Order: sequence, then C-alpha cells, then structure tokens
Amino acid sequence: MHVRVLGGGVSGLTCAVALRSRGHDVTLVAERLPPHTTSSVAAAFWYPYKADPPDRVLGWAKTSHARFVALAADPATGIRVREVVEVVDDAARPWWADAVPSLRAAAAERLPRGAAHGWCFEAPVIDTRMYLPHLRAWFEREGGVIDVRRCTDLRELAAPIVVNCTGLGARELCGDESLVPIRGQLVYIENPGIDTVLLDEADPGTITYVVPRGDDCVLGGTTLPGETSLEHDPDAAQSILDRTAVLEPRLRGARVIAHAVGLRPGRITVRLEAEALGDGRTIVHDYGHGGAGVTLSWGCADEVCTLVDAAAR
Repeated sequence: MHVRVLGGGVSGLTCAVALRSRGHDVTLVAERLPPHTTSSVAAAFWYPYKADPPDRVLGWAKTSHARFVALAADPATGIRVREVVEVVDDAARPWWADAVPSLRAAAAERLPRGAAHGWCFEAPVIDTRMYLPHLRAWFEREGGVIDVRRCTDLRELAAPIVVNCTGLGARELCGDESLVPIRGQLVYIENPGIDTVLLDEADPGTITYVVPRGDDCVLGGTTLPGETSLEHDPDAAQSILDRTAVLEPRLRGARVIAHAVGLRPGRITVRLEAEALGDGRTIVHDYGHGGAGVTLSWGCADEVCTLVDAAAR
C-alpha cells in the first residue's frame, strides 16, 4: 500500500521506518527535517511527561522503552541506557511504574540534600544529534522516499492512506484548536563527569532535569503553556542553572555551550486514531504527544502500523 507520512520529527520518522519495515511503499513528506525540528532540541530521555491518557500512554511508553533498550546495542544509534534518579514529594508508586522493569526506591545517599523520597530506574537517553539522522538513514536505506516541501492541505497528498505526524502543525492543518504550545527551554553545558540522569518533578509548576549525553549535559527546563516565543530567556536559563546545581553540585561553574527553545505539542490527549474520508482515503493521526514525543514514538508507531494495515485491507 502506498502510504504518505507527513512530518519530519521523531514521530514521522519512526512511523515511516516502521511502515516501511512492514512492506508498505512509504513517502515521507516534510517541510523541515532534523536538525530543524522540535525533536532535535529535545532532552530526549525516556520519561512519559505531559501526555495523556495514562492507560494508552503506559502501553506506548512500555513498548518504546523495550525498543530503545534493544537499539542501544548499536552505538551508532546514539542511545545509551543510564540510571535515572528521580526526586518526588511522596513515596507513592509512579503511575508509569509498570513500563520499566527496574524501578526501585532510591537510597538516601543517592538523593540530593533535603530530598525525602526518590526512585531509581534504568532508562534510555537518546542523543538526537545521532539518533534522528540514524532514523532517516534507516528509512532511506530500506527504500523509503523523502519529499521536502510544505503541505497546507491533507487533500493534496495523493495517497490512499496518510499518516499525520505534524505535531503543533496539526492545529492549522486539521483545525485542531485543542493543541497548545508548551514552551520548553534548555541549556547545554560541558559534562563535568556525570553519567546519571537526575530528575525533579516535585514542584507541579516546573520540571528540573540533568541529562548526560557523553560530551555534554542537557539541563532543563521550563513548562509554559500558551507561550510561543522561541527567543532565549536569560532569566529562565539562570533559573535552570541554579535548580540543576541543587540536584548536582558539580554543575556549578560548568561551561555553557548553547541554549535552545522548543514548543511541545500539548493536547488534552494524544490523538492516535484513523479518520475515514468521504473519498475512500484514510488519515491516521498521530500527534499531540506533549513532552513525550520521543518516549512514545515506537509504541505509537506500532499502533499506527496496525491502523494502516486495517485500512489497507
């Protein structure tokens, strides 16, 4: 079946690879490709953040966790499995616990000073500098075609099945006003020797994290619904540096390499469903992943494949 996948971020690329592996004739249509996508600036460690509904997200996240762990066997993917230490405000079991096989209570000596509770688990860290080009090369190596152009109307894609992975672009493309940009800001620093992911989501108004990728660390972050500016905010950057230094004192004084800002595609729920058009064509929507686009990518791609296979029969 000829399938067109719309969107060049991690969701579009993953769906394109997955569909091609099932034997479909796939063309990826994208106005922008990495490194010029929101996925390219993501901290990109496995964590189901700002995505609903919980029951479906749990399944997608579990599938993706296992797939990333398997892919990490190849260093060319840019994926490394690292220990995560998460600070929490109570000892309640996380809702996503069943998605990871190694969740355990963090020993007191693993927690930052003053933290009462925490969890440890192993999770993939995905270096998007390597992983996204790897996905593209994988797709093209398997015979997939990339068409770089802007699409303003789904009806202009002449294919029986279209997979819509346009993220925030779906607000205009589909008239989906439930999509809301969630502004996230990051700071990249030279890695002072850290190999553990540190995460603090105890404050419901923000999230703080340290993600070591090898040569650098990605520090975050901000969670600002409705904010659309892509300009670097010096005050927000300083707040990130201060908060992350509380988690890991070795970060103090580390050399700042760069700053980045991205807009997460926030939605009440992830939209993953098939929509039958009146002309016999089908659109499979896969967008609205919030802060978990990478985390959910393989699980969502598997479900997209199931929907495409059903539509092709």
